Amino acid sequence: MDKPNTTEILEALKKYSSELRNVKELAIILAAGHGKRLKSEKSKMLHTILGVPTVERVFNACIKAVKGINVIIVVGIKAIEVMEALGKKEKMIYVYQEVQNGTGHAVQVALKGLINIPADAIVYILPGDMGLIDSETIKQFRKEFLKSKADMIVLTGLFEGKSEENYYGRMVRAKDETGNVIRIMENKDILALPEDKPYKVSYKGKEYSYCKDELLKNSEYNSGVFAFRCGRLMEMIGMIKSENVQNEIYITDLIDLFNKKGFPVAAMAAEKNYVVMGFNTQEVLKEMNEIARKIYGEN
Repeated sequence: MDKPNTTEILEALKKYSSELRNVKELAIILAAGHGKRLKSEKSKMLHTILGVPTVERVFNACIKAVKGINVIIVVGIKAIEVMEALGKKEKMIYVYQEVQNGTGHAVQVALKGLINIPADAIVYILPGDMGLIDSETIKQFRKEFLKSKADMIVLTGLFEGKSEENYYGRMVRAKDETGNVIRIMENKDILALPEDKPYKVSYKGKEYSYCKDELLKNSEYNSGVFAFRCGRLMEMIGMIKSENVQNEIYITDLIDLFNKKGFPVAAMAAEKNYVVMGFNTQEVLKEMNEIARKIYGEN
């Protein structure tokens, strides 16, 4: 089958999108990736858990958790197939990320052209492969965000294995009563730290120290799920730079940008660790299906 041209994709965007209305809360679901390690011709987002595509499960969790929520689905590779599978739904639009240039870029594409969105609206960002996320987790995440009075919040997971097998980015929190997030530190960067010198970081005029072993044994990691005050997100999203090896724009870079502006960043650990699982291999997808069978029963 020939690859669809831009005209065909634009026609599909128009066909399957409805319109956003009365936007007080908005979910952006990132569904543009392919997942090369899956070794499948099918879009990563259309791989199923108990017969339901993962992106559809994320969508269903959002609309069940937040009454009246609007949704933007960011499509890219296999865009038409994803739109055909999800179909046209009320208060939902599709946007096309032609070149996959990172999570931050996907959000930039999603927000481009949006008007009349209140500054105090809540914007959620969720990966489309997180097929075990549930409405209860999103409800709790929303509640914690409102309680925190932060401008950004990160949903985190807790690594349950040995610390030397934890390759995730660690959440570095302020050692004060807020516990706000200072940054996400990648595992390889922690390993490169000297053994005999603490890692020091300034936050709100104070300096915090973390020894290498403390950072390595920190089990809290970034899940890729975020919520923002819309006004702050709109203000800062264009400031992310692609100054990294992959030359991509990462949503996690907003943490440092927010902190430099004095915009607080909170975090909440998911009560059920399996809800933040995503997949890049068939083995992990199989594990997610097995978990779902235990929770929901056979399909």
